[in-house]
Amino acid sequence: MSILLAAIPAAIYLGVPLLIKFGEGMNAEPTLTFIDPAQWPPNIAQTMSRVEHDLYAVGFSIVARFRLSNAVPNTDTLLTMLVNYKSGDKAMITAIWSNANGVWTLGTLYTEFSTRFEDGYCFDTMNSKALSSFKRGPMDIKTQVPQLTEAPELWALHRFVIRKHNPSGRKVVYDMKDAETYMRRIWRESFREQVQFGRFSDKGSRFQPTWKGAYLMTWGLMWPMKWIRESQMNSRANAIVAEWRGQPVSAIEGAFDENSVWIKAETPVAT
Repeated sequence: MSILLAAIPAAIYLGVPLLIKFGEGMNAEPTLTFIDPAQWPPNIAQTMSRVEHDLYAVGFSIVARFRLSNAVPNTDTLLTMLVNYKSGDKAMITAIWSNANGVWTLGTLYTEFSTRFEDGYCFDTMNSKALSSFKRGPMDIKTQVPQLTEAPELWALHRFVIRKHNPSGRKVVYDMKDAETYMRRIWRESFREQVQFGRFSDKGSRFQPTWKGAYLMTWGLMWPMKWIRESQMNSRANAIVAEWRGQPVSAIEGAFDENSVWIKAETPVAT
């Protein structure tokens, strides 16, 4: 009996990554369609609209609303892309759905701010509770604070983190007139970076997990690693929020110099 009890978790830990390894992989060219707020599911429409309004009130402009389909097996994504051209920051509101046995369930709905600098550093601040399966790049500063549910507060923390690291050079704000091209570009770039880390292989039309990637990414979302990672995330979140709240108001809300913003046109992505 003891051998059987030990064999069950061993089979799970060794077998589940095989399903990821030999699954369908990630679509390199997912279906991306513009969506009207009237088409949002009722259980997220109010939250999406409220966050959009809050971001608009602090200077962000809505660039596009998309539905991202067939990117990941049994997953659907709704998102709103926004830009603050005065401050040089981008924002995104994302709702991710999962399909199990024909039933669609909302997995997560979060807000994310992103700012890139000429020196290559990229700052991302989000309030998602979900753990990422991706390895972080050496010049990516990611701050995950699920307890900050209000977008203006999250943006203030995002700016605080940027000042804390004191990056050099101007901000890079991509031309968002062609939002679809931009979205497809960053989708591919995020997976190509993981290819460099050995977690995916580029199959042209799909990104397929490698043996290394399948096991590392799967184990990272299973107990006890998931519990450890969530504890670490919450500890880091509490620490940075406490540090941020301890700053003078002027340091938290200080405006950026508009001259530091660099508007750069994007190179279209071949499809």
